[in-house]
Amino acid sequence: YVHVDADPSPWPVRGAGLWWRHESLKFFDKSLQSIGSRIVYRKGNLVEQVMDVILSSGAKALHFNLQLEPWHHDRDLALESAVVSVGLDVRKFTAMVMKFEPWEAKGQGPTKRPKREPLPPLRRLVSPKDWPWSMELAELGYGRTGGRKIPPGFRQFNEKRQAMLNANLADPKEDDWAHEMKSFWPMGEHAAMRRLEEWLKDAAWGCYFPPGLHPKDEVGGRFRADKAWTAMLSPYLRFGDLSPRYVDWRVCQVLPQEMRHLFLKRVVWRDKAYSQLYRCPDSHSVSIRPHYEHETWSGTRLQLRRWQRGETGFPLVDAAMRQLWKVGWMCNHLRHVTAQFLIEHLDLSWKDGFAWYDYTLVDTDVAINAMMWQMGGHSGIGSWNFVMHPIYAGKKVDPEGHFVRRWLPELRHLPTEYIHCPWEAPAGTRISAQVLVNGAYWQRVIEDLISARLQHQRNVIAVRKRFPEYVDKDGNEVIRLKNGQVLHLDVRDDIRENDEENITLMMTADDPRSAIRRNLGTTKGVHSGMIYEEAKKFEALYDAFDGAPRRPQLTRSRDRAKERALRRNQHGELIAGA
Repeated sequence: YVHVDADPSPWPVRGAGLWWRHESLKFFDKSLQSIGSRIVYRKGNLVEQVMDVILSSGAKALHFNLQLEPWHHDRDLALESAVVSVGLDVRKFTAMVMKFEPWEAKGQGPTKRPKREPLPPLRRLVSPKDWPWSMELAELGYGRTGGRKIPPGFRQFNEKRQAMLNANLADPKEDDWAHEMKSFWPMGEHAAMRRLEEWLKDAAWGCYFPPGLHPKDEVGGRFRADKAWTAMLSPYLRFGDLSPRYVDWRVCQVLPQEMRHLFLKRVVWRDKAYSQLYRCPDSHSVSIRPHYEHETWSGTRLQLRRWQRGETGFPLVDAAMRQLWKVGWMCNHLRHVTAQFLIEHLDLSWKDGFAWYDYTLVDTDVAINAMMWQMGGHSGIGSWNFVMHPIYAGKKVDPEGHFVRRWLPELRHLPTEYIHCPWEAPAGTRISAQVLVNGAYWQRVIEDLISARLQHQRNVIAVRKRFPEYVDKDGNEVIRLKNGQVLHLDVRDDIRENDEENITLMMTADDPRSAIRRNLGTTKGVHSGMIYEEAKKFEALYDAFDGAPRRPQLTRSRDRAKERALRRNQHGELIAGA
């Protein structure tokens, strides 16, 4: 393993992801030692260090797995060329994707990779007579996690706290920001396979189906935040503890077609994300739809800090953000909720969210983060056609409030009726529950969700009006790629109309006086159904990368009366102009 001092990646692995890499390397090294081998650790230029290890160990060939990011792919090609130049054999393997590699143009790569049974585990490896010199893993510094709370400037660790931890003079619960991660995540290949098998049992029972699409719908489906019903395999896949092709093989062994399709299409999104990054290598920091680079954002740095720290005053958002900081992960549904709250309600750039996720996720991945954040920020190849409501999403994914109470202990005594809207609890209830909205729990960072949405909508539409050359006749958008290819891209319904006063609610009325407001049944399937439908449409988007221009799509027919009836303000009244 070579730590590259001058990493070519614009977003080198850091934060929670760097801690995971440290643990992953540690467990992989133990696994290799059990069969007579080990990892050689080096620092410096990758090609130079690998060549030195090859020559000093007397190796006859180089076998390696291809990396997927464009800057790492170029480096892989340089390494291959250097090894071949000294007369040694090179074998490259496809290990990080499930179906296709980023550089495979549609129709040119394997249309269907054959599913082969995994090879039997190795029992013994032949070791070189003289091992090349190696650093210790600790010298790389990946495992340094000393620090309290959230450090400024995306620092990896606090020097003072780290020194105290090294000297056993600190309390890990207080002075180690990764303390809860270390107890939450079992590490290594064996742990990853155990988690896969646990999830397969839950999925076979029916937990993974979207709500409303399975007879066992009353269990809440995979969107439940208070249940471990999502696979939770993403960090293992990201850092190579688990092969996506092994997951594909095992899932096809166990699950029936309908259930495995729901899951595997999300795994193959990783392949599509890397394909997008390969063709748009600056998509991690530059809007794919170029006019959105000129969008005005009205959110403040204070609002961003409160979002990062889980102090927005909206319990589901805050619980998810605190879970993210503590264990480096949240389920996909909550990533939608928190991302759309940042963009649609706080009117802060997707780039702020991308940077924070990159720092705090154990499954941090430039390609996937860029794809999903750009979709949420209206500037990606795709665009979601719904907006999550921070209160009603909670009533669906955490109906009893267990998730909120787990991560917001200051609300643990609050009755379930008010767990997702504590500001509505009577003063006596808040006092008896030891909840002070302006003390123990933060006031809401914004109070009028509809006004906040409208402000963001005006900023988006202002960009579209300023750059009409990117707006098609039907209200959708067009961009031209560097190769001359023209893409016709969907836009959310309300934005497509360029109407500053009408917004798609895709969320229920927000009337605090309504008795049904806190009734889970009124929101059954609303958010999950939309995500399911949008995901199906998303699968077709990447056909645009096949080298042929897409035909402009006709405007989708809609029941106008039904759609306008959904457009209501926070008191359940029709919005002006609807």
